[in-house]
Amino acid sequence: MGRGRKLENFDDFKRSLKGRYGLGVGEKYKPWLRVQDVKSEGVRSVIFGIKTNRDHHTLSSIESEFFYLAEYCDSVIDIREQFPLFPLNLSIKIANIIGVDHPKVPTTKVTNIITTDFLLTRLINENIVYEAISIKPEEKVDELRAVEKIEIERIWWEQLGINFNYYTGNEITRIQSRNISWVTDPLRTNPKMFSNSQIEVALTLLNNGKHLILDICSRFHSELSIEHDNALNLLRYLIASKYVTVDMSSLLEEADFIEIIEISVFQRMAVNGYS
Repeated sequence: MGRGRKLENFDDFKRSLKGRYGLGVGEKYKPWLRVQDVKSEGVRSVIFGIKTNRDHHTLSSIESEFFYLAEYCDSVIDIREQFPLFPLNLSIKIANIIGVDHPKVPTTKVTNIITTDFLLTRLINENIVYEAISIKPEEKVDELRAVEKIEIERIWWEQLGINFNYYTGNEITRIQSRNISWVTDPLRTNPKMFSNSQIEVALTLLNNGKHLILDICSRFHSELSIEHDNALNLLRYLIASKYVTVDMSSLLEEADFIEIIEISVFQRMAVNGYS
């Protein structure tokens, strides 16, 4: 992890722009704020992106929660976190028009760059669609200052014709996100962990319904001659890669049973070289 940057005045902002922070797409995007650049009360994380092939910087646990949900969504093809709202004079103008104070750098009182937590690029019906998301825990949604900043963001994105929403999360989304984090971990660690032949054999050993996880792992261990730990990783890998759809309404990491809802025929065909 690199050193933190100072973002306290306009010269700092210019240097960051010259370093291409807040610019680029996909693998080349660099977030305006990284975990080492800010002091945060939340749990900061660096998460390797499966779709973008780069590290994503989340500044709170609820941002991480949303990241996993967004990345797992099939229509999302790019995620840009801590996205800066440039030009600065536009957000200043919006703040003046709606009669609220524009955010300032706490230490220098210089007008600060507003960031939107996530900018998603989605492919829907073969059309590219952008969606901006502000992450706000439910307990902060009604705080006046939070509402004012969200309103500046909303109008800023509205001027560009981009849909803006905010995410608060709930117990269901927290469980789903934890499950996605758990099943995708082997894919983030080693995307080539299993061969196509291993995946194909594993899929033939599964069927819809409720199964004891230990039984599935034992089948994988016996038929594929892999260690039990790797057998569980293979099951996680299959779920993460969308070969297998399972019920994610309860925590999988702590479960004894897993319910398989669907085994993807198209994914199975792809393993064998069909399209």
